Amino acid sequence: MKHFHQSNMAEIVKPAVDKLNYRSLTLDNGIRITLISDADADKAAAAMDVRVGSLGDPDDLPGLAHFTEHMLFYASEKYPQEDEYSKFVSENGGSTNAYTSSESTNYHFDVNQEHLEGALDRFAQFFISPTISQDGVEREVNAVDSEHGKNLNSDGWKALQLWRHTCNPAHPCHRFSTGNKDTLLTHPKAKGIDSHLRMKDFYHAHYSSNIMCLSVYGSHSLDDLEILVKEKFAAVPNSNHPPANIPRDIVTQAETSKVMKVVPERDGHRVELQWAVPPESKAYKVFPCSYLSHLLGHEGEGSVFALLKKLGWATSLAAGESGNSLSSRSVFMVHVELTDTGHDRLQEVVQIVFAYISMLHAPGGVTQDRFQENKALSELRFRFADKNSPYNYVEKLSSAMQSYEDRDLLLALHNVPQEYDESAIKGVLAELTPANVRIMWSSKLFQGTTSSTEPWYKTPYSLSDIPQSWQSAWTAAADDRLFLPHPNPFIPSSFDLIQEPQQQQPKVISETPMVKIWHRANTSFDTPKAIVYMMFTCPEAYVTPEAAVMTRLFIKLLEDHFNEVAYPATLAGLHYGMLTHPEGFLLWVSGYNHKLMKLAEAVLREVVDFKVEEDRLQVQKDALQKDYSNIKYEQPYQTAMYNQSLLFEAKRWHVHSYEEALLDLTPTHLQAFMPRLLHRCGVECYVTGNYSRAETQQLGQHVEQLLKDELHAKPLFPSQRGEGRIVKLQPGTSALFTQPGSNPSNDNSSIVLTYQVGLDEERSNALVDLLVHCAKRDVFHVLRTQEQLGYLVFLSSWTNLSVHSVAFILQSTAFSCQHLEGRCEAFLQQYQTSLADMTEESFKTQAEELAKSKLEKVKRLQQQAHRDWQEIKHGSLKFQRRQQEADAIRSLHKSDLVAFFKDIMLSRDKRCKVAMHVTGANEAKPQQKTDAAVTTPSSDTAAAQTADANGDSNNKQPGLAATEDNGDVDMQPVIHEDVQLIEDVWAFKRAQMLYPAVK
Repeated sequence: MKHFHQSNMAEIVKPAVDKLNYRSLTLDNGIRITLISDADADKAAAAMDVRVGSLGDPDDLPGLAHFTEHMLFYASEKYPQEDEYSKFVSENGGSTNAYTSSESTNYHFDVNQEHLEGALDRFAQFFISPTISQDGVEREVNAVDSEHGKNLNSDGWKALQLWRHTCNPAHPCHRFSTGNKDTLLTHPKAKGIDSHLRMKDFYHAHYSSNIMCLSVYGSHSLDDLEILVKEKFAAVPNSNHPPANIPRDIVTQAETSKVMKVVPERDGHRVELQWAVPPESKAYKVFPCSYLSHLLGHEGEGSVFALLKKLGWATSLAAGESGNSLSSRSVFMVHVELTDTGHDRLQEVVQIVFAYISMLHAPGGVTQDRFQENKALSELRFRFADKNSPYNYVEKLSSAMQSYEDRDLLLALHNVPQEYDESAIKGVLAELTPANVRIMWSSKLFQGTTSSTEPWYKTPYSLSDIPQSWQSAWTAAADDRLFLPHPNPFIPSSFDLIQEPQQQQPKVISETPMVKIWHRANTSFDTPKAIVYMMFTCPEAYVTPEAAVMTRLFIKLLEDHFNEVAYPATLAGLHYGMLTHPEGFLLWVSGYNHKLMKLAEAVLREVVDFKVEEDRLQVQKDALQKDYSNIKYEQPYQTAMYNQSLLFEAKRWHVHSYEEALLDLTPTHLQAFMPRLLHRCGVECYVTGNYSRAETQQLGQHVEQLLKDELHAKPLFPSQRGEGRIVKLQPGTSALFTQPGSNPSNDNSSIVLTYQVGLDEERSNALVDLLVHCAKRDVFHVLRTQEQLGYLVFLSSWTNLSVHSVAFILQSTAFSCQHLEGRCEAFLQQYQTSLADMTEESFKTQAEELAKSKLEKVKRLQQQAHRDWQEIKHGSLKFQRRQQEADAIRSLHKSDLVAFFKDIMLSRDKRCKVAMHVTGANEAKPQQKTDAAVTTPSSDTAAAQTADANGDSNNKQPGLAATEDNGDVDMQPVIHEDVQLIEDVWAFKRAQMLYPAVK
């Protein structure tokens, strides 16, 4: 029986360097499918996009679409074992995920390529016969609630919901979209609503094959992929559910010409202008929003941002189609990060934006010549587009299929316009008026002056009409300091590939006392691109907290000054960046090699000619002060990870020291510092891609000439070479550092438990990775799915300066740090049994799948360059690391892993453990010292606790009291007096041994 028919659309247009084969088809049940065959693929992937999202939620169950997404992962009639799909994918080298957007729900996975059929069969059951069992409802409601709790202190989530809350009340976008325990369980139950039955009804009503788009990527031929999707997805039922007809009136006249004053979580001032405009997805052959965003978001001379920056009113600007856009109506936005002065002059800031918009209405603003230049740049990016990972690619494709025709699928994904339509562009431009705008103006200075609170995220805000005087000024806005962009001097015209033998690894081609040059010719990706890394080792850069701050300011000022030159280069596919690090700073450039050296030389000239401009220094000081201050608003798990790095790195200043040093810094200090920074330095340079050996040597000579002739720099003394060192914990170490969360409004508590392994070495690296590979799915399933400890639950490997560790990372609004650590230790006892019971066959299978993942081919030049550079930067120089570690994994026996697990994770005499606790606002007052230290429970206790966690303990409300009731078993962690309580991180570090420096 035939279950599909070929699509009648023309062949998919693909980039010139794309070696993949594509096929579009539609099954008889209506599923649109894109197949991608990659003969070299070692990873396979698939994604299904279902055209229903949060806008499809019923009014009385906000978040139901998101809840449904969570529930489909549980089990199916064909595979009734809970978590079978995720377990199969994880064990076979893959990963899974899903998300719910306004109009779609997207499910996706990747897996080692030979397991595509097994993964697809399990994946298809999401859409054929999921069990959606009653016993998983409360657990997954808790997961949704925990996810929402994680987002409560995010300014991004707060702003998104506030835009929704203040839009047309009659539009479905007005509702709360993600759901929480109140909307999905507590309130429905009080009203007699059965959330489980309603979710099943929602699934059967909306999960219809005719509104599904599937993308499958594999090494199979297109014919074989076609047979696979026919076998697996032909049974997906088709209820002929019509695609949702989303109303276009996301805002009406009643909601426009408004300004919202908002109190954000983080320090800083920002303003965002939004307009509802014709939908971009319906005009994708023109991309009118992209045309306008190219001009309004430009950062070169004559742009809105260049003027705002010159006036000292802004530090960044972005323009374009917003993530709030819908299929029926797009949202165009202009977002400006303001300085203190810019905040005070908000009306004038916005007036400059409207002056530029007015200029676009004039002759020369919308022209075919300008469109063609933008089109040529887009076509250039498309022609040499880098290869995507299968996982990301299928997700993007399946989502794009809902909006674009088969032929244009890849063109639209890369934002390549195909035809000039002046009326379409001017149709969007006509909407960008003061009368149509909605403005969100955020600043903590509005604290105490607002009149309303958004109900879901509790964001304080005021909503009012834009003053008539402002509207009048904006309507008549004009500014002769603004002008349209000049022709771009960085557009490449030569795309020839070098004719040099391909190198399997980098080689040193030049070395002087000051400059060392690594080179690797690599045109295997068939793109005329190159990448250059230049590491400047400067002993003065990090000698004190003041020096570290001045080095960072030097980089920020250099980027600030160079931005108007560098921005056109970015549009032409050339990129650069600078980063500080404890040994100095890193400069990198990448892109089309034809004009790349022009950019590199321009950046180096900026370094040589650097001068401190007092007005820009003050702007960057203020911005840096806000950056430092806002660290306290990071998620608690991020704070715990920061504390982890702070404790293990022998030389690492705390951000509080930076804040204090910044206060007294003057232009005189920075100007005096600069000659010292580069007085003695060394440069290690790495060049790869479409660059010849001779060209690379010329670059090295140019760098050295600039440093010696113009900065009078001298080589480093041997004693000044960098030596990053890591604290070496002694066997039997068990230490705990506890810090109250720095944001009093964040209820989340978090822990990071680090079990240090040791220096970089193939066999121990293999054991670390294999342990994490085997255990990470069980960690997630037991601690997150079953015990519901929190939304963020991870087991991962962690490497810092070539020292390897295994780490638990958990975050929770419901449980204390003490409880989280106790449950991790209980899990380790439980997993000891699971590991012992693992068959040799299962062990060998998992080891082989991990080895295959290690050997996954690189997809693009940037990925290869990053791997090479890490080896050079850290001095390990293991350029064949992946192969060596795969060989080491394949040589392991189960007994090796069992012994390693006991020594590293369980044995109190051998393991080296440090716990980082960040206590959230939900926790009790600071605990007594005797309450803070947690031991490993006995096997009997752990078994009892695990049995309880699999019972009905989820029906009880978790608490944060000293004794936490989780069923009939006392879940209070056992106190162990030998745990070292760290009160002074630096005193603790000074008392420890250090691992030797690798480099």
